[in-house]
Amino acid sequence: MESSFLLPLSRFRASANSFLSKYEPLVLVIAPIFSLLIARILQSSIAAISEKGLKSTLIGFLMYMIKLVPGVKSYIDAEKQKVVDKMQSSNKSNRDGWRTELPNVGLGGGVIDMMKEEKKNDVVWQGKCSGTVYIGGSESEGHFSLINEACSMFAHTNPLHLDVFHSVGRFEAEVVAMTAALLGSKEKAAGGQICGNMTSGGTESILLAVKSSRDYMKAKKGIMKPEMIIPESAHSAYDKAAQYFNIKLRRVPVNKEFKADINVIRRSITGNTILIVGSAPGFPHGIIDPIEELGELALRYGVCFHVDLCLGGFVLPFARNLGYPVPPFDFSVPGVTSISVDVHKYGLAPKGTSVVLYRNHEIRKHQFVAVTEWSGGLYVSPTIAGSRPGALIAGAWAAMMSLGQEGYLENTRQIMEASKMIERGIKGIPELFVIGRPDMTIVAFGSNVVDIFEVNDIMSSKGWHLNALQRPNSLHICVTLQHVPVVDDLLKDLESSVQIVKANPGPISGGLAPIYGAAGGMPDRGMVEELLVNFMDSSC
Repeated sequence: MESSFLLPLSRFRASANSFLSKYEPLVLVIAPIFSLLIARILQSSIAAISEKGLKSTLIGFLMYMIKLVPGVKSYIDAEKQKVVDKMQSSNKSNRDGWRTELPNVGLGGGVIDMMKEEKKNDVVWQGKCSGTVYIGGSESEGHFSLINEACSMFAHTNPLHLDVFHSVGRFEAEVVAMTAALLGSKEKAAGGQICGNMTSGGTESILLAVKSSRDYMKAKKGIMKPEMIIPESAHSAYDKAAQYFNIKLRRVPVNKEFKADINVIRRSITGNTILIVGSAPGFPHGIIDPIEELGELALRYGVCFHVDLCLGGFVLPFARNLGYPVPPFDFSVPGVTSISVDVHKYGLAPKGTSVVLYRNHEIRKHQFVAVTEWSGGLYVSPTIAGSRPGALIAGAWAAMMSLGQEGYLENTRQIMEASKMIERGIKGIPELFVIGRPDMTIVAFGSNVVDIFEVNDIMSSKGWHLNALQRPNSLHICVTLQHVPVVDDLLKDLESSVQIVKANPGPISGGLAPIYGAAGGMPDRGMVEELLVNFMDSSC
């Protein structure tokens, strides 16, 4: 029995030795190593193509090879530095004279006078900035004054110490509950378990929602190589989340209406998909994605579905009450598992306040971090930050309580009317067109006649600060209470700027139009990424 088993092995060994004897020993050693190397290169190439696409991968490889030519890399680096320097000069980010050490003798109360002088270097922002400041009026009176006083009262507090600062614990719970009530928590379809926490801003809210979805889907489905699908209009915070939490990001095109394309997202879902994303509205164009259809998709495939309401959370509920055609967008939509909403935008709370909400506690538990083996004791934290500023939580609570339903309704009426006036005004400028059909308070516009980035440079010279967009090249304004009294001024300056560029096309001195234009058309997106990183590294 044993010999019959060994006989085939002996024959195989003899045959293999006879075959391999034709080759030199060195070849036999090198061949497997070379084969493994080739397999590794193929594996890396396939992974790169899967992540970035064939075109981007080929362009990246071509640029890598070009940089190997002597002198080319140093030339490209020098040219990139010129661009960074130009971007720096336009932002007046000059560190000359900035302190690098503590003063030998403290300044005491005199530091306030220094701060007042330094504040004079800020540009005029009242009514001139897209988004940025959402509260109306002067910073020394009215709602500004109220939240400043509220923050001052609780500047020493930290919700990490709930056994000490009971008041801040209550404020946070009530801000979360009041926000949830605006977003369908009282609806039967919501399930009665909506819960959440306050965070430092929309990015942290999105990061936590993605992290919780990843860990929830790992526990539920055993997904070890998570993927999430976002429309190209979704916020850049999802890119951060993908990098931070090792999630493969599938960015898919929007449809002709600049909304999330249901069919493309459906085709992109795999067995590793943990999350799909919709925005209400999206930051670039102010357009609401088809939330109901995305919810149906999430339920059908058993994946999580996050809705980004960072901009719309404190506008859409009231716009709906005012009679504007607002499609379903909140927890009343089956399939929605989490929502992010910024209180520091249209909630008119101090900067650094947002809320992340979940459909139930089972999902939210995956947001928390519990540590049992630390010598400092047992530790559990709900958000990314350990210590958190109780002052901002108190300021958010004060903002919401002071305004109430009627206050937010009136604010929404004003900004929605201002937004529609701006939209109509832009449509009245023949050289411009509005992108899509804005659903809320963001109006994006482009041009087939003039360079829209040159228009932006002229507007900047007039004191306006609009947002530059790409794909397509365009600008947008996020309308706030600051813009309500200056709508006519904005439209007048915009029309004037268009005519200036039309009559005298070409970049102005110190303008950023050439940089934006070149970046938008540059096929090597890796180089654009390097430019941005170098700019940030020299700015902070």
